[in-house]
Amino acid sequence: MSKENRLTARTRYIIGLLNVKKNDRILNIGISNIPEIEMALENKVKECATIDIDDKKLKYASKFLKKAKLINADILKKLPFKERYFDKVVIIEVLEHLEDDNRAVKEIYRVLKSNGIIIAAVPNKHPLHIINPVKYLEHKRHYSNEEIIKLLEINNFRILELNAVEDWTLLANLYIHLFNRFILRKPRKFHIFTRSASRTYERKNKSGLDIIVKARKEL
Repeated sequence: MSKENRLTARTRYIIGLLNVKKNDRILNIGISNIPEIEMALENKVKECATIDIDDKKLKYASKFLKKAKLINADILKKLPFKERYFDKVVIIEVLEHLEDDNRAVKEIYRVLKSNGIIIAAVPNKHPLHIINPVKYLEHKRHYSNEEIIKLLEINNFRILELNAVEDWTLLANLYIHLFNRFILRKPRKFHIFTRSASRTYERKNKSGLDIIVKARKEL
């Protein structure tokens, strides 16, 4: 199985939206436990950098990477990059955790080149999130389609594409994981239901648990 085929449907979708070029400088904001995006990009672009405020997560992620730059930095402060440095910025499941999402988008605008691209993913204001404990434990907010569009447009980004992805199986996976971990005290594979959720990335959807948006920096 090729490296690309081992990627999750979400990562493949995001890589597709990026339309990666050899000379791209790409910034990822927020590191995942398994840094799939960086693993897919680091050998395909001129520069792949990731920032996070958690040194432990950065150190763990470094075990999977060879060329990607991992930097401890805070998106709510001025980043250690010059203006108009990056061609593309990826921010997946981060904005909902921030006290000031508008400040974060302004800083992304600063480090992006003219006509640079942002790919953002945020939780949707979907009715099923009412029974999602993560919303109340970790998130500052969720977004409607109109709210994420407004956040980007008021900061001079033009929306190029928006899709609602994931379905009820995302919550099913979460509750099975929590039941196994805290009740049975036995580890189980987290993603038990995957086929239905993966299919949402293969089409345009009017509703879903998450929103993924692609936008371009305007002058």
